[in-house]
Amino acid sequence: MKSLSLSLTQPKLSEPAIATNHNKQALLSFWYNVCVDCSENVRLIVQNPVVTKNIAFNYILADHDDQEVVLFNRGMLPAYYAILRMCCEQSPAFTRQLASHQNIQWAFKNLTPHASQYPGAVEELFNLMQLFVAQRPDMREEELEDVKQFKKTTISCYLRCLDGRSCWTTLISAFRILLENDEDRLLVVFNRGLILMTESFNTLHMMYHEATACHVTGDLVELLSIFLSVLKATRPYLQRKDVKQALIQWQERIDFAHKLLTLLNSYSPPELRNACLDVLKELVLLSPHDFLHTLVPFLQHNHCTYHHSNIPMSFGPYLPCRENIKLMGGKNNIRPPRPELNMCLLPSMVETSKGKDEVYDRMLLDYFLSYHQFIHLLCRVAINCEKFTETLVKLSVLIAYEGLPLHLALFPKLWTELAQSQCAMAQSCVKLLCEDPAFGEYMKCILMDERNFLNNNIAYSFLTCFLHKVQVQVLSGQSCSNLVNVLVTNLLNEYHSLQPELTNQRAEMSKTSSLLNADLRALLLVLSVSTPQHLDPALGPALQELLSKCRLCLQHRATLELEAKERKAKAEEEGVTPVKRRRVSSSADDRAGDAPSSSSSSSLAPCSEQKAEPGEALTPTSTSDTETRDSSLIDPGTENDPPSPDSASLEEKKMDASSSSSSSSSSSSSSLPEAFGRADEAPQQIAGREEEEEEDGRKEPQEQEAEPEREEVPSTSADSVLLLSSLPEASEGRSCSLQEAESGGCGHAHMQDSLEMLSRTVEATIGVVAKLSNGKGGTRPSAL
Repeated sequence: MKSLSLSLTQPKLSEPAIATNHNKQALLSFWYNVCVDCSENVRLIVQNPVVTKNIAFNYILADHDDQEVVLFNRGMLPAYYAILRMCCEQSPAFTRQLASHQNIQWAFKNLTPHASQYPGAVEELFNLMQLFVAQRPDMREEELEDVKQFKKTTISCYLRCLDGRSCWTTLISAFRILLENDEDRLLVVFNRGLILMTESFNTLHMMYHEATACHVTGDLVELLSIFLSVLKATRPYLQRKDVKQALIQWQERIDFAHKLLTLLNSYSPPELRNACLDVLKELVLLSPHDFLHTLVPFLQHNHCTYHHSNIPMSFGPYLPCRENIKLMGGKNNIRPPRPELNMCLLPSMVETSKGKDEVYDRMLLDYFLSYHQFIHLLCRVAINCEKFTETLVKLSVLIAYEGLPLHLALFPKLWTELAQSQCAMAQSCVKLLCEDPAFGEYMKCILMDERNFLNNNIAYSFLTCFLHKVQVQVLSGQSCSNLVNVLVTNLLNEYHSLQPELTNQRAEMSKTSSLLNADLRALLLVLSVSTPQHLDPALGPALQELLSKCRLCLQHRATLELEAKERKAKAEEEGVTPVKRRRVSSSADDRAGDAPSSSSSSSLAPCSEQKAEPGEALTPTSTSDTETRDSSLIDPGTENDPPSPDSASLEEKKMDASSSSSSSSSSSSSSLPEAFGRADEAPQQIAGREEEEEEDGRKEPQEQEAEPEREEVPSTSADSVLLLSSLPEASEGRSCSLQEAESGGCGHAHMQDSLEMLSRTVEATIGVVAKLSNGKGGTRPSAL
C-alpha cells in the first residue's frame, strides 16, 4: 500500500496533461477499493506527507461537450473524490489542508453545476463540503476561522458562477450545507443571492406547470425553505443600510410573491402550500407597504371572482374529501390547467357541518388554517402600518365568511380588539366593516347555521359587541321571530336529554351541553337586540328545570371525582400501583382546576359601550335549516387600488417602517396593553425565543401546539402598536387541535368545561326572560 501511495504521487501519474489517462483511472479505482472499509490503509495515506502534499494535484479536464472526456471523468472522478473524502474522515488536519486547496474550489465551480453529467463525483464533492464545514467541540480558534473563510469563499464562488435558471439543484445542495448562520445568509443577500434564487424559482415554477414529465415539487419546497431561512435572517438587520439596499435591488420580489400565490391550490401538496405561505408571511413582514399595496387587491379580487363566477371550480387531489376520493379526471390533471390561486371555501364545498366527522374537520383545518393565518397577518401588519384600507376590510370579512365551517377565532378576536380601541383608524375600520353586506351575512350565518361557534367565548364576545351595530341587516322582523321560535322549540325538545346518568360519558355530556349552550347563547343575543311580542310560556319552567339538571350533573361529577381521588390516595398509601395510570386522569384534573381561570381568560371584556349584565352566558351548536349561506348575496364591491406611493420614497419608507419588528408570545386572550409591553424587545432576544419555540416544536410536535394568533409584525408608531396582539410564527399553527384552533390560540388555551358554561348560560337566560316578562326589555349580554 505504501508503494502504491508513492507511485500515485509521481508527477507522471498525478499531473500529466492527458485528458483521458486510463492508467491513472485504473490505479485510482484500485486504490479506492483497497481503502473502502479499511481504515488502516486510509491511515497510511494521511500519515504520508508526500502523498498528502500532492494528492490534491490531479489533472482534470472539464470539457462538458466532449463525450469521451465526460465518460472518462464519470468513471474516474467518483473514485478520486471518494479517496479524498475517506482521508478527510480519518484526519482533521488533512481536511483543513484540502479545504483551502485551489483545486477543490475549481471542482466546486466547474463540476458541481453539472450533476447530470457527473452524478457520482458531484455527490462525493458535496460530501467533502459537509466535512469542510463540520465543527468539532475541540477545534481551535484558527480552525474555526478556517471553516468560516471556506464558507465565505465557496458561497461567493457559487453566487458569481452559477446560472440560477439552470443550476438550481447545485444551488440547493450547496446552500443547504453552507448556510448555517445569519452571517452566511446575509452574505447571500449582499451578493445578489435573492435574485439568483428567484431565477431558479421562476424556472421551477414554469416547469411545475408546463413540463408534466418533470417532478420538481421537492426542489421547489427545498428552495423555498432556503428562501425562508435567508429572509428570516435578514429581518433583524433591517436598520442596516446595506441590508436595505440589497432588498431594494431585489426588484423581482413582487412578481415572486404573486407566483407564490399561484401555487396555493388543491393541486399543490401540503408541504408546497405551507412553504409558499411561510415565505409570503416573511415577505409581508420584511416589506409591509409594498405587499399590502399589491397583494391585498389581488387577493380580494380573486375571492370575489370565485363567489360570483358561474364557471366550475377546478379541484385537485389535495382538496379535503370525506371519502378520500381524489377528484381527478386523468393523469393530465395532476397539475392545474394554469397557475392559479384558489384557496376559496364555498358553502357548496363543505361536505358536512363541523363536529359530525372529526377526521374531515381535521382535514379542513390542516388545509385552510395556514392561509387564514396569512390573511390575519396582513390585517395585523396593516394596523401597525396604518394601512387598513377598505379593500382589506372586505377581504378580511370575506375570508372569515368562507372560514365559518372551520370555527376559527382569528377574525372575531381581531375585530373585537379593534372595536375596543379608541384610535380613529380603528373606529373607521369598524364603520367600514359594519357597512359591508358580507359582514351581515357572516353574522346571520353564525346565528342560523353555525351556532356551535358560539360555544367559543371569543366568538360570543364578538357577537355581543357587534350584533347591535348590524341588527337591521341581520335580523328583520319576521326572521327574528322565526329564529326565536326555532331556538325556543329546540330548547324545549332537547333539554330533557341532559341527565345526571350521562356524567360518566364525558363525550356525550359535552356534546349535549354544547348543543343546548349554543342555542341559549343565540337566544340571548337575539333577545339583546329585539324584544319579541310573545315568548312560549313553557320557556321559563324549562329553563328552571334545565338549571336544576345542570347542578345535579355538576354535583354528581364532583362526587365521582372525589371518589376517584380517594381510591387513588388509598392505593398509594397501601403501596399498590393503580391499575390505570392514565394521562387522561391528569388532564381531567387540569381541566377541573383550570376551569375558573379558563373562563376568565377566554372571556373577552365587552366593548367599551357595552353594559355588563351579570349572570349571562356564552354558547354554540345546533344547526337550523331556517336559512343557509348564499355566496351570491355578497357584494364584491368596486374598490379602486390605493394610490401608488412615490417609488423612491416608498423604498426607503418601506424599509424604515418594517425595520423594528416585535414579537410577543401571549395567550389567545392577551390584552392589548400586554401585547405592547414587548414592542421594544431586542432583535437578539426575539431571535433567541424563536429558536427555542422552533426547538420545542420539533421535540413535541403533538403537544407543543402553535398559536394561530401570534406573529411578529413591524411597528411604525406607538399608537398603532396598541392594536397589535400576538400572532404566530410563519411555520406554526399546523399541528394544533381543533379546540385550540377554535379558541384562537394553540398550546395555551384550555377548553372551558361545557357543563359549567351551560349552567352559567342558563342562569343568564333566566335573568333575561324574567326581565322581558316584567316588561323591562332586553339588554345586551355580557361575556361571562
